[in-house]
Amino acid sequence: MRWIIEYARAVKVGCWIIGAILIVIAVIGVADRYHRQRALLLEGQQVLLAHRSSWGYSTLVRQLATHKLQHSLLLANPLPTGCLPDQYIAEQQRATETRTEGIEELSQYTLRVPIHQMAPLPSPLAPQMRLTKGGIQMTSRQLLGYSCTGRYAVIRETQTRLQPLPLPPRSAIGPAFVDALVVHVAVSHGHEPPLYIDVHFTDDKADLTPVTAADWPTHLSEEQGEERFVRDMVDPQHALHLEFYSEPLAPSFLSLFLSWNGLGLLMMVGMLASVLLIIWLSGQLIDAYGIQHRAATRDFLTGLYNRREAMALAEAELARAQRTPSPLCILMLDIDHFKRVNDTYGHDGGDEVLKFFAQLLSQTLRQHDLLARIGGEEFLVLLPNTDLTGAQSMAERLLQVLRGSTLNYAGTRISITCSIGVTAWRGPEDNMQAMLIRADLLLYQAKQRGRDRCVSDACLSTAN
Repeated sequence: MRWIIEYARAVKVGCWIIGAILIVIAVIGVADRYHRQRALLLEGQQVLLAHRSSWGYSTLVRQLATHKLQHSLLLANPLPTGCLPDQYIAEQQRATETRTEGIEELSQYTLRVPIHQMAPLPSPLAPQMRLTKGGIQMTSRQLLGYSCTGRYAVIRETQTRLQPLPLPPRSAIGPAFVDALVVHVAVSHGHEPPLYIDVHFTDDKADLTPVTAADWPTHLSEEQGEERFVRDMVDPQHALHLEFYSEPLAPSFLSLFLSWNGLGLLMMVGMLASVLLIIWLSGQLIDAYGIQHRAATRDFLTGLYNRREAMALAEAELARAQRTPSPLCILMLDIDHFKRVNDTYGHDGGDEVLKFFAQLLSQTLRQHDLLARIGGEEFLVLLPNTDLTGAQSMAERLLQVLRGSTLNYAGTRISITCSIGVTAWRGPEDNMQAMLIRADLLLYQAKQRGRDRCVSDACLSTAN
């Protein structure tokens, strides 16, 4: 599990990147589903409104044709010449009322209207339309003649009514249609003023509500960001013109989207939250493992490797040197007169000296060199790919750095020196334990020779 410690930051960053990618994929998926469902809804509404508007238009055209036919039947019998006697007028009144009795959608009358109250009559070819009791009523009048007294005009009136019928079944895409949508309709016929109607669609019927010209939209174009149903239908034969203009087809689609996909969205959010929680817990475990590993392998005071970890790393480095083969040296260092520092400045001062000493060593050694604290004031340096001459040069350099550095503690400048034992790996028959024993003996020799110096295998060979 050492690789977790070495790549802890990369592992945590990688986990969070994976989490971020999953979130981005989820957001893109939700956005795509939102736009697809909205497009299907708008398409379904357009298709269904086109179907229903065409059906309503054809129904109105049939009613108009029926109205004209009913009115023309009244003219099948020729009118008497000259003025119309009262007896004839009375017979016509009874006949028209009897003919339409029991027919709910048709009413016909023969009326006597005082001449001074005569108004322009709606032609049978262009009947007057108005909305009454939720249905469209068409009314036309035709002048038959005048009474023999000359005081009355005789008029024949035809009324037909179109009551809202059950709507045709929805198409395959119809279930996506949102009920309670309002469609504005303007009905123009001939020279009559337009009839303005608001159609409130429900699941199975259309409720008609009369409105005024002021309620009709001033423009029949789609506003920015709004989808509407706009349609013009014209029947030149009957001079009929219908304009359809709906309210926005998806004014609050977000609420519909949430109601349609609420369970799936909750499950997705739950899964993402679980993934993020797992990533967070994994990061906490990595951090905890790193803290535990550092406590087990590092010296708590100086931050250097402790003795146990140093021995394991040294054995691994020795095995690598044997495989290569390559030179390997170790330095054993001991701070001179450290007990005197403790006695003079106390243990806090001694701790500061140890940290200062470790910092100087870390700054002077190469990056691939191994530095460890293996005792109270005793330190070990492992120099891979370094022969005895190079190790001696490094030891001298360390001594020189220490001589030129002082620690400022409690207003006092403390000078530090050390003694160093230097030994090299002697070949396949040599091992780390033997190297440590030799380095310790060489360190003892440096102490015996006056401290602040290094003693190596080469020095002993020369002395011998």
